[in-house]
Amino acid sequence: MSTNHEKFLSRLRKSQEAVSFANRWLLEQGYDVLQTATREAPAAKNWEEFADGGDLFIYQRVEVKRLGVCFSQNDWPYGTKFIVCGKNAFDRAKPKPFVFLIFSNDMQCVASVRSETRPHWYVEKKRDSGYEGVEQDYYLAPLDCVKWQKTNKTES
Repeated sequence: MSTNHEKFLSRLRKSQEAVSFANRWLLEQGYDVLQTATREAPAAKNWEEFADGGDLFIYQRVEVKRLGVCFSQNDWPYGTKFIVCGKNAFDRAKPKPFVFLIFSNDMQCVASVRSETRPHWYVEKKRDSGYEGVEQDYYLAPLDCVKWQKTNKTES
């Protein structure tokens, strides 16, 4: 075994403590984490067979809604307003959603809003259509924060 390969393996083994710590820390932050297996190449010449594709993978939180109306990018029934979610729900979410996917009732269009656009959101108090006499604060996003896509779902 070459000296450089021995040094590499030593560094790899020491790095596993940091990877395990990061895994536990991310779990404590509310993320679902997958830690990949670390395999050591028996010789430097075999490195490609043993190279990993990353240490940790985080599953991203995605919130999904389906509106009771059909829409498309060219036929958005709410003017310039786009409700992302309830303010309370977002503020207490841990971890924060990566993206909100809002589907048209016919599932032929999806509007997505990534949480990274949060600095552009604003708050409005609105009636909660799911309940009688209930109002709450909602985050709304300007339409330029919304990505529109056809889903290619066919009528069934």
